[in-house]
Amino acid sequence: MWNVLWQIILAKELALRLGNFPDASMIGFTHRVLASLIVQDLWLSNIEIILTAKILPDDIKKPVTLEEQAKAEEFKSKGNEAWKKKQCQNAVDLYTEAIKADLSNAVYRSNRSAALTSMKKYEEARQDAYIATQLDPNYAKAWFRLGLAEKKLGNRKRARDAYERAVKVAGKDATSLMKQELADAKAKIKDDLEAIDKETDMAVKDLLRKDYLDEDWDIAFMVPELHSHVHEQQVEGLLHFAERIKWPYINEARNYAEDVYGNLRSGQVIEFHLHDWLYGMTLPGKWMSHKVMAALVLCTPSISKSLGVAHYYDCGLSLPKQSYWRARTVLGRVLGCLPGVVSLCGWIGPCPSLEFIPPLPEGATKELRYIRLKTRRVAPDYTPDSDNNVIHLSHRHNQYEATRLQPDEDLPAYLAEMKDADKWVIPEPPVRELSTCTIQSIRLKKLPPDINVTAQKARKEISDQEVDSMAEYRASIVFTIDNNEDAITYTLYTNPVFVTPPPCRPGPQGIHEVHLRALPMYQKNVWTVDRLKDHTPEDFDDNVMVINATGKGAEALARAWCSERGKNAVIRRSVGPCFVCALGAASKAGLGTGILIWVS
Repeated sequence: MWNVLWQIILAKELALRLGNFPDASMIGFTHRVLASLIVQDLWLSNIEIILTAKILPDDIKKPVTLEEQAKAEEFKSKGNEAWKKKQCQNAVDLYTEAIKADLSNAVYRSNRSAALTSMKKYEEARQDAYIATQLDPNYAKAWFRLGLAEKKLGNRKRARDAYERAVKVAGKDATSLMKQELADAKAKIKDDLEAIDKETDMAVKDLLRKDYLDEDWDIAFMVPELHSHVHEQQVEGLLHFAERIKWPYINEARNYAEDVYGNLRSGQVIEFHLHDWLYGMTLPGKWMSHKVMAALVLCTPSISKSLGVAHYYDCGLSLPKQSYWRARTVLGRVLGCLPGVVSLCGWIGPCPSLEFIPPLPEGATKELRYIRLKTRRVAPDYTPDSDNNVIHLSHRHNQYEATRLQPDEDLPAYLAEMKDADKWVIPEPPVRELSTCTIQSIRLKKLPPDINVTAQKARKEISDQEVDSMAEYRASIVFTIDNNEDAITYTLYTNPVFVTPPPCRPGPQGIHEVHLRALPMYQKNVWTVDRLKDHTPEDFDDNVMVINATGKGAEALARAWCSERGKNAVIRRSVGPCFVCALGAASKAGLGTGILIWVS
């Protein structure tokens, strides 16, 4: 833990120095540096370090029988005899046996401390003397021997404190040796302060001052404990997340989460992901999404033993009656439009349950597993220009080409036509479809393992369970349209991006108008979802392909088609832009997706 704290201190120092130069240009901010700056801020805000005594006298077991007490006294007496004969090691061994027989006796510890001091084992002597003072705070000899051990270790202020306690406890019985050692300790401390004041070398002076002040922070006999200031709000947030995504084990998770911090404080060991969540130590972005689901699973004992924590941060989660997916995975993007599905903290769910093709072996807990999907990214459309420089298509296309003055056209006639209000019309968006698209099943096909994984398994470096956790799956969705018996299957090869544009600014008539010259581009290339499977590359042209997804459940099918064909798309939903602006957003003069999914 001390190495972790050292990193926190370094990151805090960096944050302070950066704060002194807010306008300076800085370089070298790697992901690790930025993560360290975030972690130190979270740590110092959320966590408090409490030092507690390592020895608690009330917890020390005492002898039960008189025979055990007599045995302990016998060992002590033999140890005293060996001590008188200067047989220090023999005395230590005998005192050790006495301590084993009676852990609650301060005399045994004090005597062993004296013997260890004679053997110049000052650290062990200090520990025994300290324990003796905790067992019997009124034992003056134990305090004196603690002072002697601290003196030998060069801890003069601690030695002074121990001697002062010895003299105070002894009262009128305080020996001259106790008083003399106390006076010597005070004199040496005075000499140290004078040496610091007289030192002219600032580097040496700082070291001397540091050594002097460090004695005030004695953690030799203390146990550091980390207390969370935010565990209650973290539990509340976790349960709120579970409620919003309709977690099927919400009652079980609530019962466990409400008590988990108390169990942790009482000594129970918990998985580090849940520990980080309770202490608010979560980095933003994908790691926060990974951590919140890991904490929720770990708070659900009935499934946590089978599931554990996902091997990868982008895994989905399969449960018996439903599934959950990371928002940026292909199933998260395709299924996120389904009714009743919530997007929260980077997760999409609850989604329909899964079907494995081929079925998993008998006895396999197919319903409880993490799923990593195999897809490829759909890159934006780039085309080289005449000089072979790569440019975006939007840089060489103008959607208003049809309304421009043509080379052989008369200018006055053109201007008159453009000013004629009757020549400007509002294009009709796709008509409302009454069809219904239903997801019949979501199928997952397990892909062959990577050759490196196969080699590791052959060398028995990883187990079958680890191989299974690293498996990748190809997803496909089976749809039915209306009551047709023939199902339509789309395999999700790619992970497209879907963009939902905001509302547009209204024109003079509310919705934007277009000239009759440009109207044809808004009246062709409109596809209904039942025809999409027959769409071929030859059907694409320079115009935007409009998918009429106004029917019930049609949007999910349109998204699945985009994934199979590797197409990004603009999606026009309710309260979105008008048809003209939506088509412009999908055109090459806009985002260049070439696909507009018209939902409402």
